[in-house]
Amino acid sequence: MDKYIGKKLDGRYEITELIGIGGMAEVYKALDLMENRVVAVKILKNEYAGNADFVRRFRNESKAIAVLSHPNIVKIYDVGFSDKIQFIVMEYIDGVTLKEFMEQQGALKWKDSVHFIIQVLRALQHAHDRGIVHRDIKPQNIMLFPDGTIKVMDFGIARFAREEGKTISDKAIGSVHYISPEQARGDITDEKSDIYSVGVMLYEMLTGVKPFDADTPVAVAVMHMQSNPRLPRTINDTIPEGLESIVIRAMQRDAGRRYQSASEMIKDIEEFKRNPSIVFEYSYPESEDEGKTIYFDKPAHEAAAKAGGKAAAAARYAEVKSQGGKGSAHGKNTDSKKNEVRNTKPNTKANEYYDYDDDDEDEEVSKSSYFVVALTAIAAAVVIIAVVFIAIQIFINIGSGTDETQPMVNLVGYDFNQCKSTYASYFNLTVDKEIYSSDYPAGVIIEHSPKEGSLIVVGNAEVRATVSKGPQMVTVPNTYSVDANTAGAMIEGVGLFYTYVMQYSDVEKNTVIKTEPERNEEVERGSTVFVYVSRGPEQFDKFVPDVEGLTRAEAVERLEKEGFTVQLQEQDSPENKDVVLHQSVPHLDDNGQPNIVSYGTTIILTYSSGVVPMSTVNITFAVPDGLTGKATFNAYVNGILSGTHEVDNIGYVQTISIEVEGKDTQKVVIEAVGSDGRAHSMAEYNVDFNNKSVSESRFDRDLLKTLYGIPEETPAVTDADVGFIEDEFPEIPADPNEGDDPQIIGTGSYESWWDQITNGQ
Repeated sequence: MDKYIGKKLDGRYEITELIGIGGMAEVYKALDLMENRVVAVKILKNEYAGNADFVRRFRNESKAIAVLSHPNIVKIYDVGFSDKIQFIVMEYIDGVTLKEFMEQQGALKWKDSVHFIIQVLRALQHAHDRGIVHRDIKPQNIMLFPDGTIKVMDFGIARFAREEGKTISDKAIGSVHYISPEQARGDITDEKSDIYSVGVMLYEMLTGVKPFDADTPVAVAVMHMQSNPRLPRTINDTIPEGLESIVIRAMQRDAGRRYQSASEMIKDIEEFKRNPSIVFEYSYPESEDEGKTIYFDKPAHEAAAKAGGKAAAAARYAEVKSQGGKGSAHGKNTDSKKNEVRNTKPNTKANEYYDYDDDDEDEEVSKSSYFVVALTAIAAAVVIIAVVFIAIQIFINIGSGTDETQPMVNLVGYDFNQCKSTYASYFNLTVDKEIYSSDYPAGVIIEHSPKEGSLIVVGNAEVRATVSKGPQMVTVPNTYSVDANTAGAMIEGVGLFYTYVMQYSDVEKNTVIKTEPERNEEVERGSTVFVYVSRGPEQFDKFVPDVEGLTRAEAVERLEKEGFTVQLQEQDSPENKDVVLHQSVPHLDDNGQPNIVSYGTTIILTYSSGVVPMSTVNITFAVPDGLTGKATFNAYVNGILSGTHEVDNIGYVQTISIEVEGKDTQKVVIEAVGSDGRAHSMAEYNVDFNNKSVSESRFDRDLLKTLYGIPEETPAVTDADVGFIEDEFPEIPADPNEGDDPQIIGTGSYESWWDQITNGQ
């Protein structure tokens, strides 16, 4: 049996079952006894507990999740680190993985795929905004609830990108079918690696197959780095073209050609949802190693340069604009057209977005062919440089007095001084204001007016920019040896957030041991400080004292002094108020030996409220023989009706039992109800409700016989009697059973009349 099952961590988390095993840790289902909720507990495997690198990664996971608070990310409740065990307490997810759902459904409907993928992207954007990259996005790490809600799990290999990602070459981490090319190469990874994995996952949702698959993981990784997958619509032609374009852009091997953020991808998906017939035209500039078929804006200066003057200047601005932007994405409806310049080599649908090699080309190319190509490329570059130089000279000679208008270029995300220098001849760029920003480095433009796309007069426009001052830095206060609550207030006071990490330590309980980042360190305002708080010295097995019969205060003091966690619950009892009636963990075990449990075990104490509780007692009496008919019995406690019992025919029962409620010792009166509806006092009892004892003081059995007794048999009617009735009452037929209905005179029948006659009436 698993050594953790049945144990309590910190005396609070009771482990119930093993629900998952990972490379570094095992995940258990547990009951949080304090919050009375089911949780998941991830415990670092023993073989890794002594490995400093694994311990660091495990702690980094808790860091990563602790700063995240989003409806599409699994919640973290608590963390615990000691020399013996390291664990994280998380939200328990009762659902299926997206992987299981996809295997069951096959290719998903595009609307369902979009619904799921947007939630994943929102979760990632939340994490990316806090400098955290997941690095292992895959359907197995995503939980699906019955209502369609998505939860992203397992930030186990996430790192703080702002702290490490730009200085450390990460190893190739992640699942090979969803790994980004840069991860496969072992290069530096950032938010765009997650975007690639999302693209792979969306590809699989829409088509029902993975974009790359092979016999070995290494082969799959190589395909991610070197190959292009089949276009999704060649596998499933019901996929809208616009959605296919989104998948293709997310899966670009060159990270610079992908979506640069999750929010940027969400924006295109939302635009697609509003108009599913939209087609996106993405610009993928040619690079040295790939790119035969490309899309790009037509350089306007080629046509305008011949005209010279202001038209040439405006054309040159259009070219600089197209080169200085972030990389454009233009949306259009299927019926709209846009000027395009394509490579003159014939295209097929399969290579519109990818650099597929032509299968019909000869595999061997002579060295002289490469030499010719190189010379051609150099010549083309010289021509382009000459054209640009001529256009600039024309613009300088004519001056900036053009009244030609062009759409404003996008400057957001670019260095202010660089933009001011680059566009000095086209518009006057000035600083409107400078603000602190966690999203943009110092000196980078956050926004500008006029905005991108607004028409400006080339050479005469005034552009005002909001420029980033970079993140606002603050000093982590020195909270060492300060109590936890005071430390939290000090950290919040300088504009930081905090998360407590509880540790066993010789430092006084609830006192700060250290912080991460350390005291007096400069950090970004709004970031999170991990405050390590002492739990006190680590202790283990303890004897359970006997506290039953003590007062509540005495029992709590004794148990807490021994290191137990105490919970209290009140119960009505005739015992004195606050006296402990019961403890959930007994002093002795089943064998009568002293009970030994883990340090910190929770013990629930049940104590008396001092109020005598109400209780119920059954009053039972025997029914004499010879009774018949419907009978009703009512029980009164202190004159208040407390119980009723009815029988359809008392002749079929031997005893009657009535449940009554009360407290202390009370007098109970039983009444029997006759056929006329009148109640008659039949019995009295003295009932001790505390001890549940009943003593009879009076019982009238004759009353039962009177109310429910069988009447004596009526004498038989003789011939003389009939003759007498015929003489006295000629209107009555001789045969009492003549006719269809019984013969009735007034309220009497033959029998009733005979009763009257025989009784002298």
